[in-house]
Amino acid sequence: MVGSKVLVLGGGFGGVQAAITTRAALDSRHEVTIIDQHRITHLCGMNPLLIVGEQDANKTGRSLGRLSNRGVKFLEAHVNSINTQDQKVITSAQTLDYDYLVIALGAQYDWNAVPGSKDAYSFYDFDYARRMRRRLSRLKRGKIVLAAAKPPYKCPPAPFETAMILNWWARKKGIRKNIEISVYIPEPGPLGVAGKEASTRVRNALEQRGIELITQAGVVEVSPNGREASFADGSSTFADVISTIPVHKIPDVVADSGISKGKPWVPVNSKTLETSSENIFAIGDVNIVPSGEFAIPKAGVFASGQGRKVGEIISSRINQSDIPDPYDGIGLCYLSYSGGRSAMVGGKFLTDSGPETTLSDPTVSGKKHKDRFERDWRNFKI
Repeated sequence: MVGSKVLVLGGGFGGVQAAITTRAALDSRHEVTIIDQHRITHLCGMNPLLIVGEQDANKTGRSLGRLSNRGVKFLEAHVNSINTQDQKVITSAQTLDYDYLVIALGAQYDWNAVPGSKDAYSFYDFDYARRMRRRLSRLKRGKIVLAAAKPPYKCPPAPFETAMILNWWARKKGIRKNIEISVYIPEPGPLGVAGKEASTRVRNALEQRGIELITQAGVVEVSPNGREASFADGSSTFADVISTIPVHKIPDVVADSGISKGKPWVPVNSKTLETSSENIFAIGDVNIVPSGEFAIPKAGVFASGQGRKVGEIISSRINQSDIPDPYDGIGLCYLSYSGGRSAMVGGKFLTDSGPETTLSDPTVSGKKHKDRFERDWRNFKI
């Protein structure tokens, strides 16, 4: 019997989990390959502490080459095109064919969507975060602005977590009275996907820490010198550090493949994460899974859960075994309030009555849980 070829595009949370889960359930006749343009991938969730100098830059990544220890082949290459008709993927290194395809290429950052943001600061990218870290290390007084352009963006709690980490850092350094912190978001309130109660609690937490929150004001432009930001509500502000959350979009190679049917994100079956093409799945930030009036958040924990489910589905089809339970849409994200306390936010997003979500109190044990999660991520234990 000829073995099946499973091809996974993208080495983030979802792609790695899909590859590991599939490989573990198949015998050696079958092949599982993961492709990513970077051998070292970084955990964005570590960036808030990275930018304030409380996270070692050398301990935020992991090498995808280590997946060979799990029997998963890794190819470091850029994905140039996806041919769903001929079941081939053309990369900068070689062309590969597949029987099952998992698209886990995440969201692409469109830095040009907000003029000036490409040359401003950001904590949503490892290299940008290291640059912001260098700037903050020299900051003694002034204004810091965190500004999102438009939803959806990865890890919805991130702007508020980062603002509170900045507050903690400034207090720790004894310069908080000289530092202003403002957060501009395009939404009517913070963390709306988690429900009204969680949104109110986050708003109150920011207010208690003297952090200014301006809603319904997505950033639309940053001046060439990086010191002035303009917003959708017509307002503008000057600041010493302007850090933007870039506009997220579907990767060009995915849009060009036709798999998204011209939609902003790849539509999938909410029970199987399968696209309109049989045996082609899209997981994580690249897809859209409706959840009430929102969609399942673009966050690593949900990508990981989807990767695990798709791995189960693919291996069950290859092994001709029982059909797995449908994807449940359950996930919890971390929301740090300081360098020592973290809360958890999330819940069940695919219930018949709509999302059932909660926000826990920030605790020391919550931060330890987050640290353990990050260690496990680096060691491919999740």
